[in-house]
Amino acid sequence: MRWDALFADMEAQLASARDAVRDSEVAERLRTDFAAMEMSGRLQSQMGRPLKVDVGLPGSFQGVLSHVGRGWMVLETGGQSSVIALNHVVFIAGMDRFSASGTPAPRLGLASALRGLSRDRASVRVYPAGQQPAAALEGSVDRVGKDFFELSLIPRGEARRPENVRGVYVLALQSVAVVSSLL
Repeated sequence: MRWDALFADMEAQLASARDAVRDSEVAERLRTDFAAMEMSGRLQSQMGRPLKVDVGLPGSFQGVLSHVGRGWMVLETGGQSSVIALNHVVFIAGMDRFSASGTPAPRLGLASALRGLSRDRASVRVYPAGQQPAAALEGSVDRVGKDFFELSLIPRGEARRPENVRGVYVLALQSVAVVSSLL
């Protein structure tokens, strides 16, 4: 009888040690997987959630996360869309703690999102990174290159016609924090 109790105790200790090793390996694997995750991958698991995104001096933008691309995200608020460059994000509030592991990385970059705005001739407000909201430019995205885009300055409420263009700015994609559509 004593031997049975001894062997049962030893088996329980061995099983407990195996469980501890397995739990440790699982925890380490989760840390390693999370360490390799990029912000765009983390954001993909938050689709449809209301978020608040701060981009420094241009301010904070709120809305429901509707799209995520390589280096950008879109928040929707009452018919208005804001394309936010992830490299200018200071913080994001409203995300849950869950992550989608194994989610394929988005392939479309910021230039692709701006090409959509250009195609639609949408009226936009461009917030340059590191500038106060008063420095925002309003107009229409005309053409988009690999790392820049052209913005025709058009007074708010006027149609995109050659006679309404007050100037054309060329902006480096890396200098833009947010591009918001105007209603």
